[in-house]
Amino acid sequence: MLGKVKQALLAIHRDDRGAMSVEKILILAVIALPILIVLFVFRNTIIKWFNANTNDLNNNGTPLPNQS
Repeated sequence: MLGKVKQALLAIHRDDRGAMSVEKILILAVIALPILIVLFVFRNTIIKWFNANTNDLNNNGTPLPNQS
């Protein structure tokens, strides 16, 4: 019984088919995590910027009377 478990573990250890997938996932994580952190930290600033630009577009580029 123990021999079969040992053989199975050795076969899994020698098999490197999943290594490429793990590398791709790690590369995506290295790229995506900083982007997500920046979006999370600056979310209020980003929301205000989008709202201001949306309002500007809705007003055809002309500022509202109470804005300077």
